[in-house]
Amino acid sequence: MERLRLLVGGPKSEWPESLKNGQLAGPWAAADRGALDLVKMGFDPILVVGDFDSIAQNDREMLQDRLPNVVIKTDEIDTDTKWILNLIQTDIKPETLEIYGATGGRMDQLLTNLFMFTEPRFREMATRTKLVDRNNVISFYLPGDYTIVQEPAMKYLGFVALEPVEELNLIDEKYPLLHWTGGPKSFESNEFNGKVNHFSFESGMIAVVQSKDSSVK
Repeated sequence: MERLRLLVGGPKSEWPESLKNGQLAGPWAAADRGALDLVKMGFDPILVVGDFDSIAQNDREMLQDRLPNVVIKTDEIDTDTKWILNLIQTDIKPETLEIYGATGGRMDQLLTNLFMFTEPRFREMATRTKLVDRNNVISFYLPGDYTIVQEPAMKYLGFVALEPVEELNLIDEKYPLLHWTGGPKSFESNEFNGKVNHFSFESGMIAVVQSKDSSVK
């Protein structure tokens, strides 16, 4: 599968307008209540995971009857998102994964959704994954030399060292940085300098956040 989209349980206020308007085509997967949201928009997710304790009994039964692959989560060791990521990478293996509903609301859940990609089981998947909300697109990188292409309307660039990194170079961004070693740390106030910028580093993991002001459509 070329691309899979995943909806998890973050607040709808953080959804991009394209998702709110039902304009993002599938295939979709969903964690817990995200399945009900997708069905109401006319999408039947191909994989659903959750304990469904926040969903009314009649809605739970409807989802189980209607959808082809509903997995009832039976423990609290992993979050719904981690559980479904395990299944996605073993059973579906998409070339790219876009996750919606992973930001906003509870801060502990946001931090979990960022740092879970440092776990060995998700490390390779991280490089093919984006977290998307109404103001941000977050991508994950392992050591190497990279070209970043500006997403539409996104002005700002944040570089978040999720692990200690060595030799981070922000080569042609608005505010360059050369030969930085340290972290975890966030460099959140940079900006694009042109439509294409470059960076490199030699160890660790970095999340790159493209963002815009809330007032920008």
